[in-house]
Amino acid sequence: MKDSSKTRQELIRELASLKERITELEQYESERKRIEEALRDSEKRYRELSIVDDLTQLYNTRYFYQQLKMEIDRADRYGQSLTLLLLDLDDFKRFNDAYGHIEGDQVLWRLGQVVKRCLRQTDSAYRYGGEEFTILLPMTRSAAGAVTAERIRTEFKKEHFSPAPGQDVHVTVCIGVAQWRTKEEMKTFVHRVDQLMYQGKRNGKDRVCAES
Repeated sequence: MKDSSKTRQELIRELASLKERITELEQYESERKRIEEALRDSEKRYRELSIVDDLTQLYNTRYFYQQLKMEIDRADRYGQSLTLLLLDLDDFKRFNDAYGHIEGDQVLWRLGQVVKRCLRQTDSAYRYGGEEFTILLPMTRSAAGAVTAERIRTEFKKEHFSPAPGQDVHVTVCIGVAQWRTKEEMKTFVHRVDQLMYQGKRNGKDRVCAES
């Protein structure tokens, strides 16, 4: 009986030790999953930071060219339309010289917010450089793109800026609009839209200039 009792005690201890080990393994597995999830979140955040402009929270130029190539390939493959918008703030250097870059940054940020409000979920907007912005409108013809551009222009013109006491300033934009032409070079496409935007500048600013 004594030997049998010892055996039971040993089994009890072994069972308790096994339960403790299982608990440790469960805790380890839970911690491993938590660490893996944190790593995935960090990687996602890093990717977002690498393609997003800090100031406007729109995508940056590098990502624009990646997406433009992808959308062009898709448009060519499926015979879909693709329209590009290029926006440029009017007299922005003069605004910065008069009121400073902090106030200028507010203008850029607010333009980014207006652009976001005017786009569909399938559209994407980018800070192209300085005070220039680009917008990709997949499955959209030039005429419909011009409507979107006009909405952005009018909505942004409603924005009020108070860069100095007692001053209420409105800032305007010129927007070029063009549709992708099959087999066109990517840089040629962007240049064509850029020239339309500058045509708007030459014609008096604060306007949308779309290809006929």
